[in-house]
Amino acid sequence: MPVADRVAAPGMAGVEVAEVADGVYRLALPLGIHGVPTVSAYLLRGEGGDTLVDCGIAAGVDGGGDPGPDGTAAVTAALAAAGSGLERLERLVVTHAHIDHFGLAGEVVRRSGGELWMHRRTDLDLAKYDDPEEAVDRRTLMLADHGLYGTELTETSEGLRDWLPVMPSVGRPSRLLDGGERFGAGGRTWEVVHTPGHSPGHVCLWNADDRLLCSGDHLLRVVSPPVTFERGFDPDPLGSYLESLDRVRDLAPELVLPGHGTPFRDGARRADTIAAGKRRRLTQVRELVESRPRTVPELTAALFGSAPMTGAQRHFVIAEILAYLAYHETRRTLRRTRRPDGVFLWSVDERPVAP
Repeated sequence: MPVADRVAAPGMAGVEVAEVADGVYRLALPLGIHGVPTVSAYLLRGEGGDTLVDCGIAAGVDGGGDPGPDGTAAVTAALAAAGSGLERLERLVVTHAHIDHFGLAGEVVRRSGGELWMHRRTDLDLAKYDDPEEAVDRRTLMLADHGLYGTELTETSEGLRDWLPVMPSVGRPSRLLDGGERFGAGGRTWEVVHTPGHSPGHVCLWNADDRLLCSGDHLLRVVSPPVTFERGFDPDPLGSYLESLDRVRDLAPELVLPGHGTPFRDGARRADTIAAGKRRRLTQVRELVESRPRTVPELTAALFGSAPMTGAQRHFVIAEILAYLAYHETRRTLRRTRRPDGVFLWSVDERPVAP
């Protein structure tokens, strides 16, 4: 079952469509925010109706043109190129409720009449979109507690506001998933696999017969998916992510259909590579704190240098460092205490473990 490299709609600026397995189409939809060019949605063709996996944001077909009155211009054009349309969609499965994968969900299900399937733990992200100011305030307080201040604090806290204009409405799931659910599409049976880490409600779709995995942002071909700590969410997101990587490695996907970029083979090897990289960084963080107590900005400088960062880049870096620290705190390796100025200081946890 070769990975197709033929483009189903040549010349359609900003939207690339290719059949990557029999009856499975990759829809590369334009993003263009924070340096991310596209998101990969997938169409699973069926006899009576189709399934769409993720849906992108309000965008025109050229990535900068008119997204249409409801924002669906790009995804509508991509579906048409794959021989489908919004009216054929039975369901939209969202791998996780980050806006680049979820932004058009409300409009897609409104226009199609199909169901919206999401994991029940996407409620945490949905609450951010319902009250973005509260979400920004919560992030601001967390980052201030860890030593960020001034312009850097403001820029790093407010990234959510950059994305909201490309989400016309907040989609509401009609079916909440737990993992283990199965459905048919295109002669295949797909199983929902809960893979928390990148997001508490992240899911992959797995077809065991052909060993296909729609991986969302759980496995990516080139970059290591960010695992970010967010106050009030998973207290140990990196631990959750490493467990999810083990789960997917054991499935041994032959072909991975990622949420960004093109499909790739040998998902087990990629899962192991990503896990090894995360564990190396865990060791680096622990060794830096063992050498002397440090704040998060000090760890950021030690790990990434002093090169200028955008607010979005700084958020991803700091939030992932917080995920490493949370992993160690959960396992009583490192601990945090407050300095007199109120900033958290991380040090070795030398407290005795209760018997």
